[in-house]
Amino acid sequence: MRAIIERLKSKLTPQSISLGLDIGTSSLKVIALEKKGKEYTIKKAAYTDLSPQDDGAIALKKFVDAQGISGSQVNISVSGQSVITRYVILPQMTLSELKSTMQFEAKQYIPFPLDEIILDCAIVKEKLENNKMLLVLAAVKKAALEERMNLIDKVGLSAKIVDVDCFCLANVFTQLKLPSQGVIPAQDANACVLLNIGARYTNMIITEGPYLRFSRDIAFGGQAPALQGLTSEINSSLDYYENQSGKPIDKIYVSGGPSLNAGITDSLSRSLNVALTHFEAFSDIPFDVSLAREELKPKAALFAVALGLALR
Repeated sequence: MRAIIERLKSKLTPQSISLGLDIGTSSLKVIALEKKGKEYTIKKAAYTDLSPQDDGAIALKKFVDAQGISGSQVNISVSGQSVITRYVILPQMTLSELKSTMQFEAKQYIPFPLDEIILDCAIVKEKLENNKMLLVLAAVKKAALEERMNLIDKVGLSAKIVDVDCFCLANVFTQLKLPSQGVIPAQDANACVLLNIGARYTNMIITEGPYLRFSRDIAFGGQAPALQGLTSEINSSLDYYENQSGKPIDKIYVSGGPSLNAGITDSLSRSLNVALTHFEAFSDIPFDVSLAREELKPKAALFAVALGLALR
């Protein structure tokens, strides 16, 4: 979402390193990513589990201090029912022209009162047929954003960028073009799905090559009682996308903590009647020599959002 652009003040690393902090309901994750030219190196990757009894601010403070990132600027994200994204086809215009008409367009597509949200937009794909373009409108409730900002302020952090979970996943899925995952090349327009399954919510994106074409947060996570509802919502979204685009889904990838549970992924695969592929975001990015890659690799599914944040 809206970038809060300030000079990087991290006590941990120089400006070449970006910190992505994923604050989930059942775990905390952080990635420190260094970029040199077009190459990335993971300098830090850490997580901790949360229990329902944990005080969020206390747990986050303990995690931040343990990782040595207190006082740093971090990229964070929001998700859930306070976030709405809509994909809209409009006549071709510049980004500045789009920004000037954004409030008017949002009234037609965003079900929240405009005075209660932070609104942003981006051009997804230009030069469609009939001089059209595809754009995404994204709205976040101000109350949810303020709550997240207050939380990181309490633990001595500041936000460099505030994003949306689904957009973070798209960053990883399209920007890195991970060859070992069999991700569709940029020139191929086949559609792929990535499901990032959490404890309470599932982030769902659909991409066509390098383009994000659909995203939503589903109010069901990976707990067994919720799987039937999750399957129903996924199928509904797939039907909507295929009816709108006329394109079939090529592959479905899964990430997130519950995806590590074979019972959950097997049940979901049977219900969807499609094979699921585990998305390993770490597979094509080198680790700093100081990190224990083999210890972190089995937990790669946890870090998709954090890595997408660090890529910002």
